[in-house]
Amino acid sequence: MLGRRFLLLVAVLMGLTALAASIAPREPLIRERGATATPTPTPTAVANAVRSVEKTISADTGHARVVVRQGALVQLTVDATEVDTVALMDQFQPVEADSPAVFELLADAPGRFPITLLDANRRVGTLVVRAAG
Repeated sequence: MLGRRFLLLVAVLMGLTALAASIAPREPLIRERGATATPTPTPTAVANAVRSVEKTISADTGHARVVVRQGALVQLTVDATEVDTVALMDQFQPVEADSPAVFELLADAPGRFPITLLDANRRVGTLVVRAAG
């Protein structure tokens, strides 16, 4: 008997909650007359503002040099035949023959950044970020 009353109470509370939600005022569609809407950039405009650079280098051929401008979005792929870990700008990615290391980073500071194989303890390339302008 007590269980039925409890279930009835819960059902009534759920019904009242649904009723209150259906009649509650929503955010007005028309804003005040003095307010102006701020335009938001479209995704295509933002994508066009950032330059994207995709490069692939091989750890087996020697020292590669990748040059980009500051502010570029860089996708760097490092291929290797040996199992190792590639380090670039405080990021570490594993690499092996069938699985290259892929770095996606924003070149936000100018400078020279070494691309190294950690286990082999050798530099396989350099990412050069030139100042914008």
